[in-house]
Amino acid sequence: MSKEIEKLMKIHGMIDKKKYHLCVTTDLQDKYSWVLFLYNPNIDDYFSNYNRPILDSTIDTVDELFEYLKRHGGFEGRPF
Repeated sequence: MSKEIEKLMKIHGMIDKKKYHLCVTTDLQDKYSWVLFLYNPNIDDYFSNYNRPILDSTIDTVDELFEYLKRHGGFEGRPF
């Protein structure tokens, strides 16, 4: 398993799921993709065209994901 996937799994476990939804796809070896959304309990809004990703692995790095969540309260109530 790559170091990036390990970091991503740690972030996924620490994230405040009441604020953010992190969708992760991986083969647990070297390939992965992820997308970060604001959490939205309304399914119609969540799957609408207006719900855009905040960060995306095609553009952003795992380190940028971590820093964004750290700055914007994505780990509230969780030590890191």
